[in-house]
Amino acid sequence: MAFALVDPRQLKRLRLQLGMTQARVAREAGVSQSLIAKIEAGMVDPAFSSLKAISEVLSSRRATAEKKAADVMSSPVISVQTAEKLSDCIALMKKRGISQMPVLEDGRSVGSVTESGILTLLAESREPVKVLSQPVRKFMGPALPVVNGGTPTGALVSLFGYVPAVLVSSGEEIEGVIAKIDLIAAEARPGNRPSGRRELR
Repeated sequence: MAFALVDPRQLKRLRLQLGMTQARVAREAGVSQSLIAKIEAGMVDPAFSSLKAISEVLSSRRATAEKKAADVMSSPVISVQTAEKLSDCIALMKKRGISQMPVLEDGRSVGSVTESGILTLLAESREPVKVLSQPVRKFMGPALPVVNGGTPTGALVSLFGYVPAVLVSSGEEIEGVIAKIDLIAAEARPGNRPSGRRELR
């Protein structure tokens, strides 16, 4: 597993973020708890071998603790087919209270529809009523990106600067969707972050 050496000055902060006690870090790294305490207090400059072992423990813990796409996705996926009328798509979005939907064809993501895209389309059309009766395939936007359920949520943040949502797959099957609010809700969920309880010294 790839890891970066921990800055000794940041050890306590990182350890508490991961919800680990000095005793646990020491036990898993094969060092004494007193060494961990001295490093955090700035009383000792640890040997490379000790710092490497501590860094590996924290890196492993971070990889295990980080949420994955499958943990925060919404399922089942609400979608439309390419042949469905735009008016039906709008009705479904209103009924479900969603601002975007993937367009699927034979289970594959082939496009997307968004509130902003539909609004622009209708505003620029000379015959909006006629547009509403047309199939979604004529007006759909780019397909939403698809990620594996095991993808760390941290890797998804940058994607949301370019797309309104991300689809989550399991093999060939699309099993969930993640919108920005899903990531926000996951981060804000009570108990999501390790607590700073007194025993985490």
